[in-house]
Amino acid sequence: MWISDAIDKGLIQPSRVAHHSGGPEAATEWLRSNYHHLPNHLRPQEEELDEFGAFFSTYLLSSFDIVEKPGTKGIGPTPVLCRCELCMRIVNASHLHPKKLYARDKRRADYLMSECIAELASENGLKIDEEMTTRLVTDEKTRRNCAYLAYGHWLIKRLSGESDGPAILALWRLIAWDSRGGMRSGFTLQLNDFHMAETELISTIKNAI
Repeated sequence: MWISDAIDKGLIQPSRVAHHSGGPEAATEWLRSNYHHLPNHLRPQEEELDEFGAFFSTYLLSSFDIVEKPGTKGIGPTPVLCRCELCMRIVNASHLHPKKLYARDKRRADYLMSECIAELASENGLKIDEEMTTRLVTDEKTRRNCAYLAYGHWLIKRLSGESDGPAILALWRLIAWDSRGGMRSGFTLQLNDFHMAETELISTIKNAI
């Protein structure tokens, strides 16, 4: 929201052509070039810019699409602006809409949860089969904990620019949204909730085998 307002007012600039390969590199370059224009409460520490830029790039690319309409920038013969996916999202911040999730994205999120459960069990010397993994992922009593486990795993990978696309957004919504499809009232992401989800899943697996 701040980027959208600042670009429209000319306070900050989008990236120019061909100084990066897109993705994390583009985000980090943009952050460095506009660093001192960012408000203090939004500004990452300089020594954290690479990781923050990598994460920021996965956020923009995995969670948003540009909705073209009058005023969309960078469309047509405007070679001055960089047109990589990341920079196009930055310059068109006011035209970004949350990605629409499809059945394939939700199936992929289930697969990511299954992968992380299998890894968690293995790390704790517990043997589980595919049937139990599927049950944990689909049971409403454990599904949100599974989403926390997988989302936390990918949060760390995203610090180096890795993502799994809209499936990550699907995981986020399993955590942060309520059954009506909106944000849970007063929800904030807390480290303790990740620890609690992992502890409860380990306990559930131990009680089932």
